Amino acid sequence: MLLAVLAHGPIVPARADGAPAAGARSADAVAFFAMRWFTEIQAGRTDRSLYAPGFVAEVTDAAIAAMSRDLNRYGAGPLRAEIVRTGKDGGQTFYTMKFVFPRGDATSLIFGFDPAGKITAIAPAGMAGD
Repeated sequence: MLLAVLAHGPIVPARADGAPAAGARSADAVAFFAMRWFTEIQAGRTDRSLYAPGFVAEVTDAAIAAMSRDLNRYGAGPLRAEIVRTGKDGGQTFYTMKFVFPRGDATSLIFGFDPAGKITAIAPAGMAGD
């Protein structure tokens, strides 16, 4: 899948653009963001302001088209997104998100965010053990 090429308390709501707010993030805010991102990519579009400067150059029109084709193989958009794992590394926060589809299948993607809430990485994640 081309997605692999792109890889390298209180409830805190998402920003107006749907991205998780900087600082602590609620599970609901992250799931909302992931669902919105997924459906936008399925439609063949994305808001490049969501991506960190070091990553946005990889979010080309060709990459978006390829991701759209890959994600549309699941048919209808996902019913829900669930956080199955979180982690931190080098100032980034990573969320492994499981997307569940109407026909019963699922896929997982890893999303990385910088402290400002910008996307630093997106990659497929294995489903083993989920």
